[in-house]
Amino acid sequence: MSDPKSVARAFYDAMNARDVEAILALYTEDARTWVLGEGPFAGWHPVSRAALEGFFGIFPELRFEIRSMISEGDVVAMEVESAGRMNDRPYANRYHNRLLVRDGRVAELKEYFDTARAGG
Repeated sequence: MSDPKSVARAFYDAMNARDVEAILALYTEDARTWVLGEGPFAGWHPVSRAALEGFFGIFPELRFEIRSMISEGDVVAMEVESAGRMNDRPYANRYHNRLLVRDGRVAELKEYFDTARAGG
């Protein structure tokens, strides 16, 4: 699976399945994520099992839906919506995410979203 759009779809399928092994397999060894805003989760971070497990602990029922997607070369831009619970409260957000795909795997994920909804 090297088509960037297919990689993006597989990534969100794995996120919705809460399949940490599948998510990690979709990332490159040196993958990193970037989150908009200020606070402890903002900026660049390496991808790790601990970070994914922590995310699913905070968001135990969160599901993502890709609303639109375009790609050029190895870059995929998506509009994504989420709904679920955060720390036992209803949570929903809208995102514009950018994935950089390298050799059929996600090398970078940049997330632009309303950080106030996430408490950050």
